Amino acid sequence: MNYEEEEAVEEAMMRSLYEDTDVFPRDFGSANILTREEISGILKAHADEVVTATLKPIHISRSNVWTTAVRQFSRTSFAENLGTLYVTFASDEMDGDEDAADLGGPRREFFRLLVRAIFKDSGAFEETPNGFIPRMNIRHVQQKLYKMIGQMMATIIVQGGEPPAFLAPHVVDYIMTGDINQVHVTPDDLADASLRDSLKRIKGAGTQDELEKILECCEWRFDVEGLPNPVTMENKHTFVNTAALYNMILQRQSCLNQLIDGLSYYKVLPLLKDNPSMRIIILDMPTGLHLTPEVLAGLLKPSYSVLGSNRRPKEELIVVKFRAFLQSVQSKELDETFQERALTETEQDFLHNISLGHILAFVTGSSQVPATGFEPYPKMSFVHDDKHLPIAHTCSNELQLFINSKTLADGDFFEYSLLVALMNGGMFSAV
Repeated sequence: MNYEEEEAVEEAMMRSLYEDTDVFPRDFGSANILTREEISGILKAHADEVVTATLKPIHISRSNVWTTAVRQFSRTSFAENLGTLYVTFASDEMDGDEDAADLGGPRREFFRLLVRAIFKDSGAFEETPNGFIPRMNIRHVQQKLYKMIGQMMATIIVQGGEPPAFLAPHVVDYIMTGDINQVHVTPDDLADASLRDSLKRIKGAGTQDELEKILECCEWRFDVEGLPNPVTMENKHTFVNTAALYNMILQRQSCLNQLIDGLSYYKVLPLLKDNPSMRIIILDMPTGLHLTPEVLAGLLKPSYSVLGSNRRPKEELIVVKFRAFLQSVQSKELDETFQERALTETEQDFLHNISLGHILAFVTGSSQVPATGFEPYPKMSFVHDDKHLPIAHTCSNELQLFINSKTLADGDFFEYSLLVALMNGGMFSAV
């Protein structure tokens, strides 16, 4: 990939990160906005300083990612080792280990599965309209689980995992400042739908009588010291903002403080504070870090045969087919490709849930572009052979496509082969 092509890919990825975003950077208006390339460079340099040359073995079950990860991260010797994770997955099919050495692919896959486990399986977070927030759990606080999660997130960030960008903006505000006076919380940030609705109705009340009727259903306010009392049209906004701050920050402050402590692992938190715009690594952005067909196609740059060879036109045709496949996945029109084929129920289910993230994960082990970028850079290669199922090498981030009369023919043979390869490529239904 030449400089101009790399620059085009970077530009497309940055558009997917920042367009239509009105919360970045929140309360950091003077912060310089870094490009993805700059963020990647800063993180790589930081990783070179803080990650030691030693290996840090970790044994994980794909069917119990959270449980097995916690057992490893809770070990003192494991936490004290600042080396690079060496991931071994326990086989789900046999009593033994998979034979794949971790040259990067297994580690990226583990990080992808771990991010999902943190926010979906751990029970330590709950989802709001604007991202995830810690769920107050006394037992989790006593076990220092939130500190461990912070250490997990820090490890993911510096060792090439896809960004754990799921935290609500006000949570990131507090992580970055540690000051509740610099945290902006609105009713829309609340996880409790009933409380969220009550505060929004209070905020929108047009008269004192209307306000008092709404307040009749808010007996909880008398249990919170410091809220305005009585609530009037003049102080209702202060009441709403203070109540939201209490619910979202003060009630969860012990969880948040542990999370902050954990993010100091590998010196990640000081790095984020020195570069405030890098908060996107942990922030749930409105546009997210979603892939586009253009970005994914730019990442998987074809390694063509030389111009003039009889192989080159065939390779270009396969690339055209592959990019049409990406467009169909993005537009949810892939089922139209298989109208003449009787798909199994499992294939139909996968067809309706497939995403561009599945394809990137198939090739690299990561469903998003890591904050540190990919090393090595992904590529697409071609094998002129009678085989048909595409092959992925996640350690080298390489997608191999087979070229023969069947994959080149009209119809859906190539697309179906790609679909089957993705289905059989591991645990990608959870992307």
